[in-house]
Amino acid sequence: MGGEFVVLPVRAGELAGGNWVYAWLERSAGFTVVYVGATGLAPETRVWLHLHDADPDVGRMAVRFERLEDAELDVLAMRVPDEISRADVRDVVGVRLGEEGLLAPDAILDHLQQLVDPSPECVELAERFVARVRTYAEQEDAPLL
Repeated sequence: MGGEFVVLPVRAGELAGGNWVYAWLERSAGFTVVYVGATGLAPETRVWLHLHDADPDVGRMAVRFERLEDAELDVLAMRVPDEISRADVRDVVGVRLGEEGLLAPDAILDHLQQLVDPSPECVELAERFVARVRTYAEQEDAPLL
């Protein structure tokens, strides 16, 4: 991912990594989504934590995704503007992926919330993300993004 160099902004004593929504796609299952998340960390950091943190609420994939050792997974991430709730976008993404038939039968989604009236901005971002997942899943040899 990315180039040879990365700039990590630190503002007010904290890493300013931004807001992200991400989905774990299982290549070996026709690119179905097995997990949808949101984070304020860099996606690479959050993925590493999913795989290596002993806390089951942090290392969810390592603890809960039983096929982890055998699955071919790709993680697709999208930046969310700071003024929009990444958790709300994540929750709308989860619903929309289900409606599109892009979720694996054993997808880990119990952390998602059902939003009664998501903002138009959340819906727009979720639609953009779902379209990108669909495009990625339809590619024969989808490259890492």
